[in-house]
Amino acid sequence: MLAFLFWHSLFDYQRQKAENEAYIEAATYGSLLRAELDRELNSLLFISNGLSSFIKVYRHELQQEKMQAILADLWSNARHVRNLAVAVNYKVTYVYPEKGNEKILGIDYRDVPSQWPKIKLAIDSRQGVLDGPLELIQGGNGMIFRFPIFVDDHYWGIMSTVIDTGSFMQAAFKGDHNPQFAFAIRTQDHKQVFYGDAALFKQKNIFIMHSSVPNGKWEWAIENKSMQSLPSHKLGIVLSALLSLFIGSLVYFFAQERYYLSEGALMDSLTGLANRRLLESRLSYAHSEAKRDRKRFGLMALDIDHFKAINDQYGHDVGDEVIKAVAAKLKSNIRDLDTVSRLGGDEFVIVVKDQQSEHALIQIALKLLDIFNTPLLINDREILVHISIGLTLFDPDTEVTLKQLLKQADMALYQAKHRGRNTYRLWK
Repeated sequence: MLAFLFWHSLFDYQRQKAENEAYIEAATYGSLLRAELDRELNSLLFISNGLSSFIKVYRHELQQEKMQAILADLWSNARHVRNLAVAVNYKVTYVYPEKGNEKILGIDYRDVPSQWPKIKLAIDSRQGVLDGPLELIQGGNGMIFRFPIFVDDHYWGIMSTVIDTGSFMQAAFKGDHNPQFAFAIRTQDHKQVFYGDAALFKQKNIFIMHSSVPNGKWEWAIENKSMQSLPSHKLGIVLSALLSLFIGSLVYFFAQERYYLSEGALMDSLTGLANRRLLESRLSYAHSEAKRDRKRFGLMALDIDHFKAINDQYGHDVGDEVIKAVAAKLKSNIRDLDTVSRLGGDEFVIVVKDQQSEHALIQIALKLLDIFNTPLLINDREILVHISIGLTLFDPDTEVTLKQLLKQADMALYQAKHRGRNTYRLWK
């Protein structure tokens, strides 16, 4: 009996370990999917910027023929776009192609209750807003990107890019099919599932993540099908309950181990950022992806200037609050597809994907330095905190290992410290 309990406990431990590894795999796969979808979506959103600039310059010379020609040219060079429409003030005045979209010509958006809230949001915020997927007035289903046009700081009208949802999703994920995973996407506000099996959101052992779209959010449910092959742990639960007094010490040990595998393996307990283990997983994936697709990515090593002095002056409790505040600042100013991690103490590492030049990486570093020019409010006390940053850029044409890459970022950070702190240095 004792031997049986020992092997059962060991079996349960291995199952928990396998579960957490499956979650990490699902998180990594989800990050890849999100990056591909963002790239496909951004290529469509630039259409609106181009037309907005045209209208601002030629607003006094707009003619039906000229506007239709511009819309036709934009439409012919865009993928997954059903039609383009321009409303002058609130009334749809131009549409391309006209065939099949006659129903929307002349419509006043204020008379369309299902679409007006998002249109008003775009106008009030002066930013693009993605709406849908929704049922279209002209028939069918699609997503609509609304982009308000302001001339001389006054509202002129709004452009609508109607995206074919099915075609767009198929193109975004065409190169990322992996039979090991299943996933679904829904809008966060209305919980409307528009891609994949809606039942995934109700299943157990599903990895949930979020992504941002213009003035909105989407939720993703990602299933790692390898979880289905794991044996049931019900028998282990029953035996553990019956003999809990006898194996109390073992239960405590394995509970601690399970906590490490589930919580500690992914997140830093103080800041909620990725910890060293998750960083290694994300960094390894970014490294493999960069070598496979011939892309570059950046690595940043950061720490807080004179952090020991802060601890000495205010105490370690305040020091912990400073670390949490710095972590929150970094997280809110870095894209969702990148990884912000804390290694311990006041040391942070950021993996910045898809960086094609040193200049682009430097611009991100300058942005991070700038946000710390304003004092942090810690326990009703303003404390001025600065950081130093070491930068390095991975080139797939080199044979640099991850260990060497981390060393390069650390050396660049040391140079930034040596140059007086509150600055960055790029490894050369």
